[in-house]
Amino acid sequence: MPDLATDISESLRCPTCNAAQTWSDECRRCKSDLRLLRRVVEARRQHRELALRALRDGHYSTALAEAQQVHDLYPDPGSKRLLATCNLLAGNWQQALVLARDAS
Repeated sequence: MPDLATDISESLRCPTCNAAQTWSDECRRCKSDLRLLRRVVEARRQHRELALRALRDGHYSTALAEAQQVHDLYPDPGSKRLLATCNLLAGNWQQALVLARDAS
């Protein structure tokens, strides 16, 4: 699975055959359909952006909901840090601490 924090314009490794390539709808080697993977990456990027905007604007419950979507699409240390931050600012200190510890 590619690093989903990266921009779609960067390269990826095919989840089927592990071929390194630039983003496309089909793997250059095994011809696997990569369109769904592209949609997941784009949806995750959009939810992350919405979470960061909500944090900036002080809408912590909205930020928390968006951060949860980011994490649900592909959990990684970055999504855990975002969730921890949102939980902290939303007043869920215990959950924030658990997530922050798990992200490191």
